[in-house]
Amino acid sequence: MSTGILVSQDLRELVATGAIRSLYPVRAEQLQPSSIDLRLGARLWQLQCSFLPGAGGIGPKLGRLAIDEVKLNAEQPTVLRHDGVYLAEVEEVLELPPDVWGRANPKSSSGRLDVFVRLLTEQGYAFDTVPLGYSGRLYLEITPQSFHIGVRRGDTLGQLRLARGRPRLGAEALAARQAHEPAVYWSDGRPAPVIDPDSPGIEMSVDLHEGDGGIVGYAAQRYRPPIDLRHRGLDRSRYWTPIQADRSGEGFVLEPEQFYIFATRERLAIPPELCAELVPFDATKGELRTHYAGFIDSGFGHDSSGHGAKLVLEIRTHDVPFLLEHGQPLFRIELMQNRTVPDVLYGSSGTNNYQMQGLKLAKQFA
Repeated sequence: MSTGILVSQDLRELVATGAIRSLYPVRAEQLQPSSIDLRLGARLWQLQCSFLPGAGGIGPKLGRLAIDEVKLNAEQPTVLRHDGVYLAEVEEVLELPPDVWGRANPKSSSGRLDVFVRLLTEQGYAFDTVPLGYSGRLYLEITPQSFHIGVRRGDTLGQLRLARGRPRLGAEALAARQAHEPAVYWSDGRPAPVIDPDSPGIEMSVDLHEGDGGIVGYAAQRYRPPIDLRHRGLDRSRYWTPIQADRSGEGFVLEPEQFYIFATRERLAIPPELCAELVPFDATKGELRTHYAGFIDSGFGHDSSGHGAKLVLEIRTHDVPFLLEHGQPLFRIELMQNRTVPDVLYGSSGTNNYQMQGLKLAKQFA
């Protein structure tokens, strides 16, 4: 079978053959164009601290580090307190073919709520990494950092993409793509350049000028009531302080250990044959984290309008105040080849909340 990111019809086949299985059947809406949403399972533990299982496995370290064990209910939410560290079983279990590996990341709504989510395997030495041919359970480490959150069994906080081979486009292929059929472009319609010929990525920057009604960002308020992940229409003013556009050109000073939502200056239009990934936090760009949800499914921002969609930046500063200025490059995006064109695209079902977005908070807010 050809190399690349496995797409919706491949994932459906893995479910049918038992390579992805669960006690409760996988729901159709979990299968995205190039990824699968992972549901919380029955058990959740509060931990003393984060950990990696290593060769000894999950069990022994849970025995040492678990403070409490909770049975998650599908109807009544369990509140996870901000700054607490939790580990939850994932409903889905893997028995992958020997040539298939995986990477995980938080879902967009998790990142926009400042919920730090990472995947663990039974004997993993790295977060968010599923080795070739993995067979076993999956777990999600969950750390709410700004708000208390209410979760239930079956809620989806993370997603997994599976692949054969190495699907990332190299610098030369990416530059050729941007020259003829760009997937990343500036707001005036010009293709964003591949600045570094040795790097297979495109730099993206923050927008502090073109806001939604003059608003270019939001700062999370502290000590708010818990956010139930299944609620919709919450009053954003109870949880967020709006940030007005920078008319002075002096930028904004971000406070240490504070969470912010901004948007990119650039826009994305990811075609059906590709998907994309944000390169993880780069300390050379400053003492801040620029995103949690690092994967972008096929079809995001891709429609007949040609306008594309911005990416939302989930920024958390560390240690020292940091000056953020309009157009400041913060991270890179890399494009990946799908194994084939998925039979469903992001936004086509009407259930994807962030298609053609500008600056947008998590789906729980009005």
